[in-house]
Formats: sequence, C-alpha cells, structure tokens
Amino acid sequence: MDLNDILTLAETSRPSPLELARARRVARAAQGQYDLSVAEGYEIIVGADLVDPLTADVDEATRVARAAQLAKLGTITWTAGTGKTESFGHLFWSDEMAMIFGHAPGTLRLTPERLANLVHRADVETVRDVVRTAWEQRQPDEVTFRVIQPGGAVRHVHCHIEILTTGGVPSGIIATGEDATALELARQERRRLATRSEMLCADLAALDLVSGLPTRSYLTDEVDRARRTTGGTLIVVATEPTTRPPEALTDEDHDQLTAEVAGHLRTIVGDGVTCGLVGSGLWGVLLAPTAEPAEAPEALATRIVDTFRRHLFSIQHKTLRLNTWAGLVHFGSGIAATGFDLLVDGEHAVRDARRSGIPTTVLTEPVATKDRIDNYRSRVRQAVSANRFALYAQPIVDLRLNEVTRHEILLRVRSDTGESVAPSAFLDMAERVGEILTVDKWVIDHALELIGRGAQTSHYQVNISGNSLADPDLLGFVTEAIRRHRVKPECLTFEITETTLIENRNEALAFATGIREIGCHLALDDFGTGYGALAHLKYLPVDLVKIDGMFIVDLCRSPADQAVVSKLVELCHTLGIRVAAEYVQDEETLELLKGCGVDFAQGYETGRPEPIAVCPERSVRTIEFELRLPPPHSAMG
Repeated sequence: MDLNDILTLAETSRPSPLELARARRVARAAQGQYDLSVAEGYEIIVGADLVDPLTADVDEATRVARAAQLAKLGTITWTAGTGKTESFGHLFWSDEMAMIFGHAPGTLRLTPERLANLVHRADVETVRDVVRTAWEQRQPDEVTFRVIQPGGAVRHVHCHIEILTTGGVPSGIIATGEDATALELARQERRRLATRSEMLCADLAALDLVSGLPTRSYLTDEVDRARRTTGGTLIVVATEPTTRPPEALTDEDHDQLTAEVAGHLRTIVGDGVTCGLVGSGLWGVLLAPTAEPAEAPEALATRIVDTFRRHLFSIQHKTLRLNTWAGLVHFGSGIAATGFDLLVDGEHAVRDARRSGIPTTVLTEPVATKDRIDNYRSRVRQAVSANRFALYAQPIVDLRLNEVTRHEILLRVRSDTGESVAPSAFLDMAERVGEILTVDKWVIDHALELIGRGAQTSHYQVNISGNSLADPDLLGFVTEAIRRHRVKPECLTFEITETTLIENRNEALAFATGIREIGCHLALDDFGTGYGALAHLKYLPVDLVKIDGMFIVDLCRSPADQAVVSKLVELCHTLGIRVAAEYVQDEETLELLKGCGVDFAQGYETGRPEPIAVCPERSVRTIEFELRLPPPHSAMG
C-alpha cells in the first residue's frame, strides 16, 4: 500500500469524535472572531465563509494538521512502514512544529533517532512510554516534555497524541503540540510557592515554650531596634518567692508558676507592649516613647511591683507570694550601647534595687561601657571562685538499642537565692565580656575530677565554647587535667558548641587534632543553627553532631523540620558521623526520629535532668558533660 492508497482510504473514513470536537472548537473560535470584527465595524474584504475542515475531501492526517494549523499548533506525523525499505515509515513535522523545536522549516529531515535526540534526555523514556501506551490501547493521550533547541535553550512542549487508523487498523501516530514553556514555568512557580507556604514554619525559637512570651534573644533584638530608631525605656523585673519553696517541687510545678507569672505580667502591661522572659525569675518590658503616654515608665514599673507583691500565686495547691523589684533604663535613639548592653544595665539596676531593699532603681541613661564590662567580669569571676555552679544529668536513649546508654551533664548556675537555674543568660554575658574561657576551664576541671573518682567504665563528653578554642593553651590545660585526675582519654569526647563563632579556625583545628591524637573524640552541639556548620564538617574530625532542638520541638507537625532532619541525618551518616537529637518531648517524636535514622535522642520524653551524684545508682555506659552556651542573638534564637 502506497501513500495514494492511504489517502483513498482516508477519504472514505468518517471523522473520529475527537476530530469532530476539535473542529467544532476551531469553528466556534473563528465565528467569535468574525462576529467581533463585524460588531466593531471592520470591513471584511476576504472571504470568511466557515468551512468545517473535517468535511473537506482530504485524508485524516491532513484534517488534523489543518485543524492544528488553524489553532497555530504544530504537528508531528509518523506513519507505519510498509516494508524493509521503510522500516520506520514516514516521519515528518509541520513548519510550526519545526519552529517550536528551534529549527527553520525544511532544514531538518526527521528520523526516529534525530527526534529522540531533540527531546531532553531525562524525558525521552516518558515520551516513549506515552506513545507506546497510546498505540497499544488505541486511545489518545497527552504528554509534556522538554526539547533542546540548537542553541542549547530548553523549551517545554505539550502534545496531544492521537492514533491514525486505516480500515479500523492503527496506521500511524500524529502529535499535535504547542510551546507550553510559559504555562509550565507558571505551573512550577505555583507548585514552588505552595510547597514553600507548606514548609514555612512559625518562629518557635522566638517564644519561650513555657511562658509563651518572647525569649531573651528576641527581646534583645527588639531593644536593639528601638535604640536604633525611637529610643525608649527598658524595665527589668525580678521575682522570687518570699519563702523557700518546698523541696518536693517538680519541674512541672516551676513551669506552672512561670506560666502564671507570665500571664499576670501580660495582663498588667497589655497586649500592645513588648515583654519577654529574660532569665529565671527575670522579665523584660520594652516601652517606646509616645506623644501622649498613657502611663509613665516609672509609674508602670511601680504598678508591676505592687501588683506582683499583692497577688497570691498558686503552686501545689498552696498560695505563694513573690518578692518583686524593678530596674529601669532610659535610652535615646542612635546610642552606641547595643540591645544586649541595655539588657545588662537593666539587670544591674534590678539587682541594685534588691540589694538596697527598694522597689525600683532608675537609670536615666545607659551605664558607661567600661563600667558595664568590669561589673560583669567581676560577676563571672566571683561565680567561678565561689563555685556557684552545679552539674545535672539527663539520660540519652540509644535509638538502635531502645535503652539509655548515655547521660548528658548540664551546667546550672546558682542564683542569689541559692536556686539552680539555667545558665543561658550567665553564659551569654560571659561570652560577651570575654570570660567564657574561665567558665570552660571550671567545667573541664570539675567534670574530669568526677570522672576520675568513678570507675571510668563509661564514655564522658565535655563541652567547650567555640570562643575558648582560640586559646592556644587550652589543649595543654585539658591534657594536664586528664593526667592529674587519671582519666582515660579514650573515655572522653569534647563537644564544641555550634551556636558560637569559632574565633580562630587554625587554633580550633589544632585543638581538635591534638585531642584526637591523645585518644579523645570530638562532637558538635546545636548543629544546624551555628556559624558555618557544614564547613566545620569538612575540616574538623567530628564523630557526633547534635541537631539543634529548634528542629525537633515541632517535628511531628512541621514538614520543613522533617525535611531538614532527614537530610542532616543522611549527610552525617554519609560522612561517617553519628547523630543525636535534643528536646524530644513525646513518644511520637521519638518514633519519627527512629524512622529518620537518628542514633540518639534526649529530652523530657527520655528523662528530665537530675542533680548528678558521684556514684550513680544505676551504671551507664556513657555520660555526657556539656556546658550549654547561649543561642545566636537574633529572633531565631
């Protein structure tokens, strides 16, 4: 059968329903344009009688091609071969389709191989599968694929695949296509925006989970913004029980009291005022200047103090009163002192009020820089010399064994009342005034002393600030302490806190290399939120990383956190590094971490921190000693 025979058969065949539908669409579009032109007064000077292209005395392929031409589409027609000389039949495209592929009409003779080479390599199999399925099932189909134009440009083409028949038998394929690049890019952008919207999380690090108020770092940023623009007044409020709380108070009881105080503070200052949790028993209130202030800052501070002192708080079904003091710092716009400096001044002011026995202390301007640094250095050194620290142990679960195999030793700072509180504010200050090395050495010496007094059947982890690594004598100090306390080096891992900037990369590498040479291991804490975390993995001989808690606390409800955790685990395991997760709050999160391949988990679900004893009742194979350093000074925590 030659081409004339095919055309003869096509003349006697009836149009398919798909062809009729397309013809009707073209006719309606043309009629609409004709009616619009007539209504707008255009003179029709060319014959515009509508002729159904399917009623003309032409073959099926020609009818489809003509309909495509009317719609400014392109076609590729592939008819079946009739013998060895025409193994693949006839393959040709319309001028419109040639231009869509980036070729001038008549300049390229198509073969199946050439056509496949014009399609993007990643899409060739997809196109073949669609064509093969349409041919086998004798059903029309459609496909979108990329083509590579001669200059290397990539275009998206959308094609409708139809089967040509002769006497009811498939005899060829015709693809009607258009350049869909703009539509495809718009679709991809909509999908990207939808994915980004789904993955975008609330800034949980900006709010304290217990009190519901902004964190210290968030409030510091807000104070910093105010001193750059309008100026204002910072009020720092200190609260402590008038009587010593019962020893039986649990962490849940303390959290309940904190939440109640936070709610009461919010009620007093109102929703329009920025306030937050500065530290344990310390609260901050930021007031911006207004043309007609509803209440002077001094009056508001006095009202907060009086209201708190009169209020009866409830804890363990017993009433509790709080001693309360306030410190005020007035500051103008454009001053040199940072938000952190102003917060430090407010803490000094409230401490002066407490020592003096007066409700409030007012600073009309920020403290001089030298005086501020001297005061805080003195506080750090006094705390170290007076041993105002305590070590707490929190269990860590090995998710492969589903049992506790480690403990992390958390640092606590004893407040003026003797209560052990979280050290974040204290360590933040120590880093700012350059005294963190003094604290690190205290922790190293006392941790190794405890280890040396034990059986040393476990593995122990001691945390060191990134700032301390800049000290060239640190390695010698650690080596001497290991010798003096008779600790086995192979039982130790030194952990670098990721939230701090490593001041001297060369010294950090020298310390890490020296530690490894004497038999100790290395770890990174707060991974994913610090400075150059991925770069650290390249040159520091790290054995373990701990994913920062901000990726864990909302893991079950956050697709973004799940994506980050799974990829971090994959990355670390590829590099031969084990992974631990912090802040695990529930069983659901624990199971999800197992599914991600995380090696270790810790948090309230695995156990709360408890005061450490020299000889714990239950032996464990691993104990971690860690000095928790403050988060980055931004709203992200």
